[in-house]
Amino acid sequence: MATEYCRDCRHYCDTNSILGLCRRYPTYQNRSPQETCGEYKGKAVAELTPEPSGDFLPVEKPKRMGRPPKVKEVTE
Repeated sequence: MATEYCRDCRHYCDTNSILGLCRRYPTYQNRSPQETCGEYKGKAVAELTPEPSGDFLPVEKPKRMGRPPKVKEVTE
């Protein structure tokens, strides 16, 4: 099992100094980035997916803006 350090936890806030803040509880605690506390929760990482190229998407006609035109009645 990989070692789970505080610096990789989602509750850890890096303050760009020797110690960071553990925000797991209402009272924040100073923690070293190499410390382990047993309350580790991994950070969420978003995966990037390629954008569709448009080859398979239906092309919609843009809607006309404004009021629809009047229909003329034809009399015979």
